[in-house]
Amino acid sequence: RIVDRAAGEEDAFRATLRQGTTVLDTAVAEVKAGGGRRLPGAQAFLLHDTYGFPIDLTLEMAAEQGVEVDREGFTALMRRQRERARADARARKTGGTTDTAVLRGVLDEHGPTDWRAWDTLTSRSRVLALLTASGPATVAGEGEVVTVVLDRTPFYAESGGQDSDAGHLSGASVEAEVLDVQRPLPGLVVHQVRVTAGELAVGDEVTAAVDPEWRLGARQAHSGTHVLHAALRQVLGPAALQSGSYNRPGYLRLDFPWRGTLSSSVRSEIEEAANQALRRDLPVGVRWMTLPEAKDLGALALFNETYGEKVRVVEIGGAWSRELCGGTHVEHASQIGVVALTSESSVGAGMRRMEAAVGVEGFGYLARERDLVARIAEQIQAPHAELPDRIAGLLERLRSADRENQRLRQAATRIRAAELAGRARDSGGVLVVTATTDDGTDGARTLAVTVRDLLPAECPGVVVIGTASGGRANLVAAVNASAKASGLHAARLVKRLLNGKGGGSAQLAQGGGMSVDRLQDVLEAVPTTLSEH
Repeated sequence: RIVDRAAGEEDAFRATLRQGTTVLDTAVAEVKAGGGRRLPGAQAFLLHDTYGFPIDLTLEMAAEQGVEVDREGFTALMRRQRERARADARARKTGGTTDTAVLRGVLDEHGPTDWRAWDTLTSRSRVLALLTASGPATVAGEGEVVTVVLDRTPFYAESGGQDSDAGHLSGASVEAEVLDVQRPLPGLVVHQVRVTAGELAVGDEVTAAVDPEWRLGARQAHSGTHVLHAALRQVLGPAALQSGSYNRPGYLRLDFPWRGTLSSSVRSEIEEAANQALRRDLPVGVRWMTLPEAKDLGALALFNETYGEKVRVVEIGGAWSRELCGGTHVEHASQIGVVALTSESSVGAGMRRMEAAVGVEGFGYLARERDLVARIAEQIQAPHAELPDRIAGLLERLRSADRENQRLRQAATRIRAAELAGRARDSGGVLVVTATTDDGTDGARTLAVTVRDLLPAECPGVVVIGTASGGRANLVAAVNASAKASGLHAARLVKRLLNGKGGGSAQLAQGGGMSVDRLQDVLEAVPTTLSEH
């Protein structure tokens, strides 16, 4: 496993190097083309943040090409990103308010929240505090979104991969929708709510009620996550240990270390193992014990969480699935309904992700898949059993037609390129070709390069091809080696023709954004522009 993980990291970093080097080289070329010698900090930040390219490599590789990096600008952008991330995390944990000092004061004054999510869906509760983004409040009116601290709550706070409960608060003069539930501090549960009618005030007595359908879906999804994890380990072995998860009513995802895509047969085997557990109606039980006892029992402890003296062990079918967990669960596996795998993908080097629909949403997903197969079978007039072969045949015919079309396009391009090269005009000792094409920017680029390569190598040659799309026009300029040696530069030519817009290399460049009405005038101005270089 160690060797596989190391090899996966190496492969991923090689890909990062390849992609990042291409982006860096292009950025450095643009800086030099503009006469600069300093790579903007924003470009270095883009390489780091989007492509995972280390700043040390950016500094070293830029220096090798004679360009320095705006390190101060990069550092400032990194600092702002960290501040945004910290602010987002604080806001998420506190339900919209970032004033943890106020929340700590509430906890010190009133003690821990009486949390009853494992036992009930409703409770009579008292409002201990209201908080907004600007600070504590005593009352919240209709339409306001506030953070509410209750003395007791039946709402599950997001943790252990399980999403928070939905529901509402109701009192003598207020109705409020519960949007999110979090644990910003150990022992304290906070609720983000929207007041839908009346006013909510500190000291109000309210009924806190979890949406029973939401909770049922959450229980199905969380138990389904445990079932899928056990099925995964049953099929792939103990190396497929869950490294992250998320579940909400009707949906679950599970991340696990594994190199390579799982075949369709392996995915089917995992799905079947999960649904066999549902069919056997394995019992779901909860036991409290010490952490050493749980370890001796073989329970899986995930995510490097901090555990207290007693831990909660959730079992499905006894030893078949035994994990430390604080979530809500069904009482029997059959209550999950169905586990329908919807995707399996890569989420990083050596890490895979499985997603599944469960419960009613799982049956809905399977029904949609069935209807899709039926529509396809009807459209191509084939029995369901013959669909794979029929579709494979159709795809092969399409690929063959695409290859033939590509061959014909290339032949047509060569014919037109030869015609254009034969009509090249001498302008001050430079062979100039200008034309338009309806094949888009890619077609213009191909045509420009083909014409350039057909011009006599000993004569300076410049080709400019225009193309229009969506009311705007683009240019592609190609310059041969002789023209480059005489001082002509494709990128500078495009920028002069387009008033500073465009970019590329000395031998091939492109730009766009001008009105289609200007295209012919710009092409006619190419000889004059060349004489001014």
